[in-house]
Amino acid sequence: MARPLRLQFEGAVYHLVVRAINRQPLFREDQDRRRYLELLSRYRGQFGCRLYAYVLMSRYVHFLLETPRGNVSKLMQCLGTSYTSYFNRRHKRRGTLFEGRYKSYLIDKESYLCEVTRYIHRDPFQSGLKIRKKRDYPWSSYRIYLGRRKSDLVETGAVLSRFGRGIREQRRCYQEFVEDANVKGNAYPGKITSQQIVGSTDFVEKVFSQPQRLQDNGDEAPLRKAEKILREVSLSLGPNQAGGLRKRRRRGLFRHVAMYLIRRQTTLPLRSIGELLGVKAPAVALAIGKVEQLLEREEISNGFKHLFKIDRFSSQIGSRNILRYREG
Repeated sequence: MARPLRLQFEGAVYHLVVRAINRQPLFREDQDRRRYLELLSRYRGQFGCRLYAYVLMSRYVHFLLETPRGNVSKLMQCLGTSYTSYFNRRHKRRGTLFEGRYKSYLIDKESYLCEVTRYIHRDPFQSGLKIRKKRDYPWSSYRIYLGRRKSDLVETGAVLSRFGRGIREQRRCYQEFVEDANVKGNAYPGKITSQQIVGSTDFVEKVFSQPQRLQDNGDEAPLRKAEKILREVSLSLGPNQAGGLRKRRRRGLFRHVAMYLIRRQTTLPLRSIGELLGVKAPAVALAIGKVEQLLEREEISNGFKHLFKIDRFSSQIGSRNILRYREG
C-alpha cells in the first residue's frame, strides 16, 4: 500500500515527531542535543519557518512548526540527513538513525496552538523528577516561555499574547496553564482525523480547499530535477573548471556534490539516488556526510556556502574551492 501523501500549503502548522530506530538513543550526550538544535535553527531560517515549541528527549523529539512557504518535507529531509551524518561520524556508526518517516499532525493554529505547546512542554513532566527540575529541563523550550532562558530559536509571542497583556502576567498565566494539575497525563489536546489533522470539521474543509503542495511520492518530478542537477554538476566540474584535479578525484567530487544536492533539493530516498549513480544507499549517506564536513569547514571562511542554496543550484563552482576538496 502506498504511503499517504503529506498535506503541505503556505502557512501550515505541524506538530512533528521523530524517533530513533529500534528504541536506540537519538542523543548520546549533550553535544548531540546542541548539534540538533543548531541544525534545527539553521534550517528553520533557511526555509523561513517559525518554531513555536520543542522538546528533546533521549529517543525522540517533538516540535511545533509553522511553514509560511509550505515546505515541511524539505526541512525535515535536510534536518534528518544532516543530523544522521553528524551522529554517525561522531559515534562511528553506519546506517539509518531514524525510525521510518517522521510523524506530522496538521494543527488548527487558532484553536490548538496553545494546547499543543502545553502537550510538548509537559513531556518531561511524565518522568519522576520533582516539579522544579521538570520545569528547568534544559532541552525544552518551556524555560524560554517562562523567561528563564533567552533564545531566538523559538517564537513565543503568538502563544503568550493569549495569556494577558504584560509579559510577566503572560508568563505566570502560561505556567499555570502548562502545570495545571487537572490536565490528564499525556492526553492529546484534540481529536486526530484519519488525515492526521487536529482541528474542527470547518478546519478540515478549509485545509482541503487550500492549494496543496503534496509531497512527491514516486512521480517523475523529482527524477527530472535529479537529472537536471546531474547535468549542472557535470558541467560545472568539467576539466576546464577543475583545475589540476586528477580525473579520478574530479569524478569523486562530482558524485559527492551531486548526491548531496539531489538529497537536498528533491524528495528522492537514498536508495533511489544511489540507483542514479550506480551505488548503494550507505555509499550515498557516506558521500553526503563528506560534503557536510566540507561545508562545516567552509562556513568559517564562507568560501562556497552560497553554492548550496536550497531553492536553486549555481553551476559556477570555482576551481579555487574545488582544489580545497579532499577525498576521505
